[in-house]
Amino acid sequence: MARKIIVGRSIGFCFGVTKAVTTAKKVLNEYGCLATFGDLVHNPIVMSELKEKGLRVIENISEARNYPFIIRSHGLPPDVLQKLKQYATKIYDATCPFVKKVQNLVKDLSSRRYFIFLIGDPEHPEIKAMKKIAGDNSMVIRPYQKFDTSSIHLKKWAIIAQTTISLDLYRTAIKKIINRLPAEKLTIFNTICPVSIKRQSEALELAQKVDALIVVGGRKSSNTRKLVHIGRKVNKNTFLIESSSEVKNLNLANFEKIGIISGASTDVRCIREMIDVLSDHPAQKKYRR
Repeated sequence: MARKIIVGRSIGFCFGVTKAVTTAKKVLNEYGCLATFGDLVHNPIVMSELKEKGLRVIENISEARNYPFIIRSHGLPPDVLQKLKQYATKIYDATCPFVKKVQNLVKDLSSRRYFIFLIGDPEHPEIKAMKKIAGDNSMVIRPYQKFDTSSIHLKKWAIIAQTTISLDLYRTAIKKIINRLPAEKLTIFNTICPVSIKRQSEALELAQKVDALIVVGGRKSSNTRKLVHIGRKVNKNTFLIESSSEVKNLNLANFEKIGIISGASTDVRCIREMIDVLSDHPAQKKYRR
């Protein structure tokens, strides 16, 4: 019999990544060059294609001189954006609309004298930008990290999540903060992207139905890694794959049902290639007899 390949309902680019990639391609077609800080999106295949078209990843603001510049989907701190205006010829804002909404929320809470707990990866560009916006009255916390609240003197606290964190990790951090609560008021915001929540739910559902789950996406992608984390909670045969060529190295001989789901910065073309490779995988012969 033929192997069964089950593809998740939510695959391919999310709307934020679509905006960033579409904008970049439009500018590159017009000018032949474009600069950005760090990866525009956390996917090596997408980045490689954009670099071939003229995208340049820079580390210092001065390198943006005389270049059109694109703000990546994760957003930028306001001070960095202000300095960029002195160098870049044009600035295109491809910040994910949902990330921008959360940035505005952080700005509003900071102006109202809230102490803000930002739950997520302190090295992620999204959290770095939010920390700059929040200012001194804020703290970045990893979900399982130990922290001290004794020096916090503001009476109002707010908890905000990185948009790509998993719900279970966010709940873990919230419980730890509540256990240290001396504040008069605590407001918890669900700032996890609805697309991320939906894909996390689908990953959990799919992982329980199949013999193996393949998560397609960049290893630097936070939302992709969360899907792997969720899948492995219920299915030890959960694999993170960046490109279709990596599938050939997997031992799939004993898996009859294989599920596929993708991170939010994975091009749907990569999913199609993955399906084609799986269909021709050497182990597939076992199911064609």
